[in-house]
Amino acid sequence: MTNEETVAAIVRVVRTYVTSMTAGDRQGLERVFFENASEVGHYQGELLWNSRDGFIRMCEEAADGSTDPAWTIRNLSVHGDIAVVHVEDDWAGMRFDDILTLLYHEGAWRIVSKAFRIQP
Repeated sequence: MTNEETVAAIVRVVRTYVTSMTAGDRQGLERVFFENASEVGHYQGELLWNSRDGFIRMCEEAADGSTDPAWTIRNLSVHGDIAVVHVEDDWAGMRFDDILTLLYHEGAWRIVSKAFRIQP
């Protein structure tokens, strides 16, 4: 896979992540997250540490399929079969900084973990 192909594949994963998160699309999120992935950050003043399925449930509850989510990749770094992506996105009326760690495994990039912060 060339560098351009790698970046394009990672961008597709990020697009699926953001659109599936906003729409509450369980199948899309399960496709881009490893089963044992986690989500960590401060939410409503508390430390939130979700499993993949806990995160997906939150997305399903806050789903808004009528919106076209705003998002942009602020930084993308690839080191062999791992990648780190800083994504700025909107979800449930809030603007987030998401740091996604991805691993290339069995021919596909998938998310291993997500750390987030809500922008002030």
